[in-house]
Amino acid sequence: MGEAKRRRELQESRTAEGLPVPRPTECPSCGVRETTTVQTNARLRELGLPQEVGFCGSCRAIWEVFPPQYIADPVCAEPCDNCAFRPGAPEQADPETWKSLLDSLQVDGDGMFTGRFYCHKHVPIDMSKGPGNFLFPQRADGAWDTAKMRMCSGFLRMFWARKRKLGLM
Repeated sequence: MGEAKRRRELQESRTAEGLPVPRPTECPSCGVRETTTVQTNARLRELGLPQEVGFCGSCRAIWEVFPPQYIADPVCAEPCDNCAFRPGAPEQADPETWKSLLDSLQVDGDGMFTGRFYCHKHVPIDMSKGPGNFLFPQRADGAWDTAKMRMCSGFLRMFWARKRKLGLM
């Protein structure tokens, strides 16, 4: 049995036992637990915000929330509804930009990904720069704090597909 299937079955058994994994509610910016989920209006969606966002009244942070069927483990989670790696994603519309992103993830140029791509859900959005500009957590030295980040499920699926295609799995 594959690891993703094993983890998905574990998740499903927990849910069947009445042990759902609640989606995170704390503010990803300041950690306050009293946050609000807000439905955006048509104007905000035109600007690029999703239909549902989290909002912190304490630090005023805003972020995309995980879907209601949230699965904490990115290995068995479905890609998000607006994942760049899902087929037909708008991020793939410009072939040069998309190729540039993929090239940045395969540092050694052998066709295999050596970089990582992280999920943007539950990451504060820098609204001064507009939707799509995420404030991923950083360590004191300014580098990303990957221990506080979640791998992108869509990226993981593409990574495994590429491995199979290259005969590495």
